[in-house]
Amino acid sequence: MRNKLTIEEIEEIKNNEWVMLSTSKDNIPRAIVVMPSRVESDKIILSNIQMNKSIENIDSNSNCFINVYIKNKNDKQIKISCTAEVYNSGELYNEIKILEETKNLPDELKVHSIIVANIKNIEVSEG
Repeated sequence: MRNKLTIEEIEEIKNNEWVMLSTSKDNIPRAIVVMPSRVESDKIILSNIQMNKSIENIDSNSNCFINVYIKNKNDKQIKISCTAEVYNSGELYNEIKILEETKNLPDELKVHSIIVANIKNIEVSEG
């Protein structure tokens, strides 16, 4: 069992841009495509712009899963089991909110909260 991303994996996730976030509530799964705001060795931070259902699921069940598919690397997948926490205040929230605001998104696409996905296990598979 491994719970830290390598420097290479961090760069692959950043360069890939989009990841799949899976959550669940009452045994009903939900998966959405999201762009991480920050990737660290032990956590992935996501901005909640339009993720109301996913936030509701995390509030009910903190277990989540992030899948990163990298086609140009022999169909590599980085499969990440996490526990998630939602923040709508604090230093990290403010830092990410300011970072996202530099993208000049319209008002309806502003950060409402952040999800900190704390990595519990990583599996990697290729083609």
